[in-house]
Order: sequence, then C-alpha cells, then structure tokens
Amino acid sequence: MAHAGVVLVNRKGEVLMQHRDNNPDIINPDHWAYIAGQKEEGDENYEQTAKRELKEETSYVAEQLYPLLEEDFIRSDGVKIRRHIFWAVYDDRQKINCFEGQEMVFLKLEELENKKILSDHKRICHLAIQEAKNKGLI
Repeated sequence: MAHAGVVLVNRKGEVLMQHRDNNPDIINPDHWAYIAGQKEEGDENYEQTAKRELKEETSYVAEQLYPLLEEDFIRSDGVKIRRHIFWAVYDDRQKINCFEGQEMVFLKLEELENKKILSDHKRICHLAIQEAKNKGLI
C-alpha cells in the first residue's frame, strides 16, 4: 500500500494540521495529522497524489511541492505502507477549507506537543520546517 502526504508550512513557521474525525471506524480517530492519503489509480505519481489530497481536503492548490522523505512505515493498525511526504509553503492568498476532519489549523511546532498526534508526524513536521528554513522560504 502506498500513501502520499504534504506538510503545508506558513511564513510564521507553523504547519497546517487536520484534526481527524472522532469516528472509531477510521484509523487514528480524533488525532491531529498532516494532509495525506492513499495513491489512487489515476494518479501519475506520488507528488500528484499529495497535491490531490491537499486540494480535496482543503481546496488549497500548491504551486510547488518539495520532496521531504520516502519511507516504509507501519501504521497503528499494523498495516505496512510506503509513504512519500512532501512539503510546500502556504501562499497567504488561498483560503484553507476543511472538507475532511473536524478542523484545519496552522499550529506552531510547540503546540503539537499538547495535541493527540502520532510521534512520527511531529518528527515530519519538524523536518518540513527545517527544510523550509534551509531554503530561505520561511
């Protein structure tokens, strides 16, 4: 199984996080996560998957995605996936909507410590912020 995700960072050094639905039928209900989803048949590549998920869940259209990491990962339900994570810088123009989950919020990295979030998502958000700083984009 293959997934792709995107960490959207703003110029204040915050990351867009989705507060997942509190539905026991989904994986990690009521947790906070970056935008991600499964690669679909029509997706040409993982970057397209990440862009599609971002648009479907927030209506945001990223002009540029930067590769962050590619790794094997075992989800909390025991399923092994190959995930491809990208990052992008928020353009401060497009509205962020919430079409999936309870809410979409830009959070400071320190605020992640007080949220119900998978530890690897914290690590990945920190990596995205560091990459954006290294490129001088935030």
